[in-house]
Amino acid sequence: MAVAMAAMVRRRALLLSGGPAAAALFGSGAFAPAAAQNPPADARPVDPGRFLAFAQSSALLQERMSTLAASKDTRPEVKEFAREMAQFRRQQLGQLQAAAQERGLTLPGAEEFEHRVVLENLEPLDYLALSRRYAEVQVQALEQEIRGYEAAGQERDEGMRRLAAEMLPQLRQRFEAARRMQDAGRG
Repeated sequence: MAVAMAAMVRRRALLLSGGPAAAALFGSGAFAPAAAQNPPADARPVDPGRFLAFAQSSALLQERMSTLAASKDTRPEVKEFAREMAQFRRQQLGQLQAAAQERGLTLPGAEEFEHRVVLENLEPLDYLALSRRYAEVQVQALEQEIRGYEAAGQERDEGMRRLAAEMLPQLRQRFEAARRMQDAGRG
């Protein structure tokens, strides 16, 4: 019990530090990002159930983070990005649910633990701290999400390839906007 609690505290500290947050945030192994562009012959296929559950968890996190950032006093460009992102994520969640139903899968109703921790750590922040951390987490989340959808786009499952083809341009566009937002917050 004490060992598990210590591990949770270390994970939270990593998430709060912002350092290796991408690994802590998205290190669940839901898909193999290395297989994204040119998968090696021995690459493991993406499991649609695990991928969709992780994609939903990430989308839920980003929708809730965006709703939070849009509702608080944040920089104007952050507030605008967050409003648009929350709307996009609500639509995406419907698409993920439909993709799961096509496969007879039931997606979990809540985020993965790591995603919940990230949201909990954003909630007490305000203005500049929230603006900066929100931008940082968006960049990290979108980068990881893009790698996941790239891997899913290489699969034999036509529905997964179709979902990836539809989502990737939208995610890449938002990734670039998130990077611009992050760069603006550093200046």
